[in-house]
Amino acid sequence: MSVSEAVVDVAPPPETTVAVTSPPREAAAVGQAIGVVALLIAGLQPVILGAMEREGRLSTAQIGLAATVELMALGVACGIAAAVLKPTRIRMKIGLACLLHAAAMLATTLTSGVGVIVTRAAAGACAGVMLWLAIGVIARSSRPERASGVFVTVQTFAQLVLAAALPATVMEPWGVNGALACLAVISVLAAVAALMGPDSLAPLPRSEDGGRLDARSMSGLTAVFLYMAFIVALWVYLEPLAAQAGLSPREAGLAVALALGLQVLGGAAATFVGDRVPPTRMLLGVGAINAVILATLWSGPARGLFIACVAAFGFLWLFALPFQTLLLIRIDPTRRASMQLGAAQLLGSSAGPLAASLVVGDGPVRRALALSGVCLALALALISLLGMRRRTP
Repeated sequence: MSVSEAVVDVAPPPETTVAVTSPPREAAAVGQAIGVVALLIAGLQPVILGAMEREGRLSTAQIGLAATVELMALGVACGIAAAVLKPTRIRMKIGLACLLHAAAMLATTLTSGVGVIVTRAAAGACAGVMLWLAIGVIARSSRPERASGVFVTVQTFAQLVLAAALPATVMEPWGVNGALACLAVISVLAAVAALMGPDSLAPLPRSEDGGRLDARSMSGLTAVFLYMAFIVALWVYLEPLAAQAGLSPREAGLAVALALGLQVLGGAAATFVGDRVPPTRMLLGVGAINAVILATLWSGPARGLFIACVAAFGFLWLFALPFQTLLLIRIDPTRRASMQLGAAQLLGSSAGPLAASLVVGDGPVRRALALSGVCLALALALISLLGMRRRTP
């Protein structure tokens, strides 16, 4: 090939490849399991917060605020932990975070209104530290895209199981407090499991600039932020969009359940694909399909086509996440950028619905589609730029 500018994947040239020591398999599994516990609430917020509204402990407006505050606290805490905490004496740090997380769950059983928002923020901060361990394990894995695929698949499956089981079991006699107590018990079990997890992780290699994130790393994290904002801004408005498309509440619920089920398949499929396809190409391809889905939803599709679009959207949601991990590792072989992946994903997931609510206001719900489209376009533009670099002889 001639010496010129070319569009290539962001894989580092051989001379910049950096060796990273992976933790033992059993310890890595414990670390990822604790991360799954940290993210359970992301799939259970509609169950928990919706029940609180029915019990008169939260207003409709406070539901959105509590959900946003918890996810933002989770993302910020995860980012700070990745930047500040040293990967030593991990069992003590994670065990304490798990116990405090359980305490925040129990404190929520005693509060209402603003008190719920405060305790959910505290729970999010503790969960962010718990997630830091899982991300650290994935970042140090010899096959990070596969580890990430397994993580998101198990995480989503666990959320599905609890979302179905809690209302039918502990919430029948004890209401939302029964679900919160159950989650507190799970966090205590995670604290016990932390004793069998890694007590230290190999330090990540230092880059030439001392470990600071460069412009390319920040651009990659921004692309992840925008991509997740696109996804969740659309997700939270699916039911009103379904109503506009003529779906009954039962059909809308079926579409959402189908999307959740296909999320699990999407994560499993990404694990199978692994690094066979360069991450930039994969993310751009998935983004193009999502753009078609947005355009179809904007056009006012028939009910069957609407359900098909929602199902495809759910599959692509989790299918894309492991390739975000791989993209950041290709950009920054020291894997320091990938340590901030959880923060970028969670902050984008909380910023998307917040921005959508401001854009929609009292106007048509289709504005959420427009906002999602803008976020997706910006994310894909950044990913395209990251896939272009000047090749030298």
